[in-house]
Amino acid sequence: MEKNDYSGGGSNIAAARGSGLLLTIGWISAVLSLFLYPFIFGVLGVIMGILSTKNQSRAGLPVIVFSIIFMGIGLIYGQVILNYTRHYLGF
Repeated sequence: MEKNDYSGGGSNIAAARGSGLLLTIGWISAVLSLFLYPFIFGVLGVIMGILSTKNQSRAGLPVIVFSIIFMGIGLIYGQVILNYTRHYLGF
């Protein structure tokens, strides 16, 4: 039995964990782009989605799409959404 028979799946596990963190940051950034600084958080969400897809995760594509959509909505209606949320929550 040779040592090269084992393919070393440890790097795949590390990449999956890294992709999960990138996806989480991407989704949080996408949602925040609706309320605060849409251009900054939207671009951050797109970047996190791209980095996630580079780690062989197909879940990064929805993050990219929704970050772009939420960034557009945030740029157009961001202040209205923020005022409504503040009024609804009682701030």
